[in-house]
Amino acid sequence: MWFPQTDYMNTRKYSLLLCLSATKELLSRSENDGWPDESPVECYKVICGLIDHLFDDKKPIPEYWSIQFAPTGPIQEIALSNGWHDAYMELSKIWDTHHIVLTNEGDL
Repeated sequence: MWFPQTDYMNTRKYSLLLCLSATKELLSRSENDGWPDESPVECYKVICGLIDHLFDDKKPIPEYWSIQFAPTGPIQEIALSNGWHDAYMELSKIWDTHHIVLTNEGDL
């Protein structure tokens, strides 16, 4: 995967891809302790869907996907129960900064 860094939106897409890839990796090593409503496997599948959506230049993203990084959302709950909350906080900052490219307000 390569995105040219000359275009601002491509830079945002690249940042999102890195964020989502890192999240996938953390989810793949996470266990379900019964606390989150969604299992790490379910969230992993959602992140894969977001990556596919990003590559296909489709928008807007379904609301269900947009809440994945929300406070008390499924990824934060999994992060808390699996010891990677600090990493989640950094990834959610990236998501919050760049996910507009997946909405009607942002250009791809």
